[in-house]
Amino acid sequence: MSENKKVDCFNHGLRNRAFVCKHLIRGDAKGFWEPFDSDPTKQYPDGELNAWCDECDKILMKEGEWNEKSETFAQIQLICDECFFQMKKLNSGSSNYNNGI
Repeated sequence: MSENKKVDCFNHGLRNRAFVCKHLIRGDAKGFWEPFDSDPTKQYPDGELNAWCDECDKILMKEGEWNEKSETFAQIQLICDECFFQMKKLNSGSSNYNNGI
């Protein structure tokens, strides 16, 4: 894995990339949907971790897939894997979405 595929996080240094909707970055208790139930004690390949909030999930369900409308609403943001798991904790009471989307 090349170093240019890592993210240089202000808080955690050089880490694997993860992706979340803008709403998870801006608040807590937003719900936490992910394509599989991730575990902070495991290592994941760079870029494999991704999540979205309840509001994004409503749009995703209405659209039936990630498309221009759902992606525009989500405004996916790049974060590090450590920040990802911190956001997962902040948004507990979370949901897990595993429908292959």
